[in-house]
Amino acid sequence: MEPVLNLAAASKSVFLRNLEQSLTLLYNPGHGCFYSLVKRFFTQNQAQQLELSGAEQRWQQAMQQKEATEVIQQCRKRYTDLQFEYEKQRLQCWSALMAAAENLLQQSEGQTGPETLNLSARLLGSLFITANGKKNKPLLLEFAYKPLYRAVLLLRLLDHLLAEKLFTEPQWQEWYQQRTPDTPDHCPYRQQLQLPMVMACLLEHFGKLDSQAQNLLTDNGQQSADRVLSSEERAQFLTLCRLGSTTLLAQGLGDLPYRGSKREEREQHQQQHQQLLHKLQLFISTRPDSALGSLFKVSQAYSAIVLPGRGRYKYDTLPKAALMMRDAVQRGEYSGLIVDRLFRLVGIFPQGFGLVYIPLNDDGKPQPRYEFAIVISFYPEKPDRPLCRIVSRSQELKNTTFNMSLSPEYNLYFKPARDRLKSNVPEQKLKELLQLLYKDAEAQYLRHLLPQCWEPDNFFSLGANQNLWNNAHLRLN
Repeated sequence: MEPVLNLAAASKSVFLRNLEQSLTLLYNPGHGCFYSLVKRFFTQNQAQQLELSGAEQRWQQAMQQKEATEVIQQCRKRYTDLQFEYEKQRLQCWSALMAAAENLLQQSEGQTGPETLNLSARLLGSLFITANGKKNKPLLLEFAYKPLYRAVLLLRLLDHLLAEKLFTEPQWQEWYQQRTPDTPDHCPYRQQLQLPMVMACLLEHFGKLDSQAQNLLTDNGQQSADRVLSSEERAQFLTLCRLGSTTLLAQGLGDLPYRGSKREEREQHQQQHQQLLHKLQLFISTRPDSALGSLFKVSQAYSAIVLPGRGRYKYDTLPKAALMMRDAVQRGEYSGLIVDRLFRLVGIFPQGFGLVYIPLNDDGKPQPRYEFAIVISFYPEKPDRPLCRIVSRSQELKNTTFNMSLSPEYNLYFKPARDRLKSNVPEQKLKELLQLLYKDAEAQYLRHLLPQCWEPDNFFSLGANQNLWNNAHLRLN
């Protein structure tokens, strides 16, 4: 099995090894991953249903015509063998879906609110940073990175909306108030709401594997799957994806049989399973313009913008996601309330985004150089003032023990900060800084003299640099 993170084993922290497991549960062809099982379902389901129906009709025909006992037994065996095989495939799909959802919750949920936020920021940051090296693996990005990213984002938005009582469903509020993160197996919030929501998020995402949806996306195989769809094609594609998710739930998953002999346990199992199916159907079929629908839609849209996979993907434009999504709010595509809460949560810089800044000296005065930092935390003081880990000192990249709240005044992503540094540092000195920091002084940076951001995937590939989310001293800059 090829490591999906492309890091040597010795260079992976325990967390990244766990993250790799999460990714391979969703996408690892040939190893029973959720992607392979769903792909098989959409590819073979229609033919399997016809085959099963034909086998049943042949068995019924053999009995009605009173054919030889041996023939009837053969027909019956053919039918029951097919039933068993298709049932096994359904159960495999259930098992893969539940395993992926549970695994994600194990990594994203802590025993306190701050711990949960830290774990989730680490997940999103690590996905964002390592995705940069996967641009040549579009299926891994589309069916592992993006569904994990959007599911974590959905969970944290759900927490925020319930904490502010912006979701008025009484049962949800009750589950939220009753949450017991130290006993997750018995936590009503986790079992009754978070787990079904993650499962629904995955079902919704993988519904795009529906054959009709894929044919439309690729123009029947004539074009790339990342082509830009017209507004009419986009609307049709989303409808087909939604139908695909519903079909996957009803036929690819369906009822989950009880394994046991106790009547009361069987009845309890059936009741709980029907409740789960009802929730999943509600989540994947809710109107996009409702609050619940917008929760799913906004998390999906943001994930699609900030992770690679689109032909027009450009790293240095990612902080403009806020502008793009607010424009979409004006067009009536998203709920303004949900989008507002999203950017209160994440700010304008994605978790793991590499920033370049002007450091201050002990007297609080700007120094004539720049250093590197990485965004590591939710809920910035202001959307344009991210909390970052400082990852260089005296132009040498290293994982320091300091975090900082980075002011736009000294953040080179913003033009006034770049102009400030240019006015105080000679051009030759700026070129020397570039050559020192980038070694090869890439032409794209030399043209502009000052980098407005940087991509930390190479830095993050070293095990010593992966623990960016541990406790650190806070500095203001």
